[in-house]
Amino acid sequence: MRGPSTVCLGLPLYNQTDFLQLALDSLLAQSYRNFELIIVDDSTTERPGEIAMRYARADQRVRYYRNRARKGMVENWKCCFMHAAHADYFAWVSDHDIWTPGWLTALVRTLDENPAVVLTYPKFMQINADGSLYARKRVRPFSTDGLGNTRRALAVCHDARHFGKMVYGLYRLSALRSTGVFRRVLFPDVILLLELCLHGDFRQVEAELWYLRRLADFSIARQKRSLFVARPWYILLPWPLVNAAVLAWNTALRPAAGGVRIRCLGLMIAVLYLARWAGKYGQGSRIGSYREWRRGKAPWMRQLARHARELSTKP
Repeated sequence: MRGPSTVCLGLPLYNQTDFLQLALDSLLAQSYRNFELIIVDDSTTERPGEIAMRYARADQRVRYYRNRARKGMVENWKCCFMHAAHADYFAWVSDHDIWTPGWLTALVRTLDENPAVVLTYPKFMQINADGSLYARKRVRPFSTDGLGNTRRALAVCHDARHFGKMVYGLYRLSALRSTGVFRRVLFPDVILLLELCLHGDFRQVEAELWYLRRLADFSIARQKRSLFVARPWYILLPWPLVNAAVLAWNTALRPAAGGVRIRCLGLMIAVLYLARWAGKYGQGSRIGSYREWRRGKAPWMRQLARHARELSTKP
């Protein structure tokens, strides 16, 4: 008889000390015990590593690695995955969130009972830095159960939201490995999940099992700083075009992309991605995107508004 499924949790650590102990305590308190926690430290200070090593010495399920030089978020997430070669399932976990004790049990059960599911994730609650609940709009649940390959790809392209939360779900490791994990692009979580939907279903667990701590607002500039140490040259190009090209190459054009049906679905996903994010061409640049222009939030518009306010306040 097959034993309990093995799980690897990968924690990419970067300069977090305020909430790291709370995160580690909640992970090690999981009711599902058959897992190992891999911490890969990309910090520029010593204190996060000292905290992590203390946990590694106290619990044999915890393994700690420190990068010799900073790699950036994309490469550090890939390093976490590289240590999960022999597990059945894998999940990335953050260094500042909190998980309920039944989080991992619920996700493992979903994958064990549903061989067609390649990613499962729970509902979440957002909290502020002080632990208080963050007021937010109701998040519509999203699953692809029972959909065929084409309808599943269409659903993920059109209807999926909150890719940055879904990416913290539990993966069937063999399917995740087939996607190439994180690509060196902006919004790598979106690209990963669009590639992953070619391999199986996504299922959301109907329970709030994850407290996601909100520490900063999203910005393209902050993502560029955190994702890469040395920025690739193509970051200067419009990111929707770059990402659509990456999707087309990896899912349809490269020699090992798969059969004709998978290649056709891959091309469809690339085209739909380009169409869905067309309004964001130029986002993060000085020119701004169409949506930023329409809302008066392009960087040059904000600069003009700031100058106008300064002039209006002068005597």
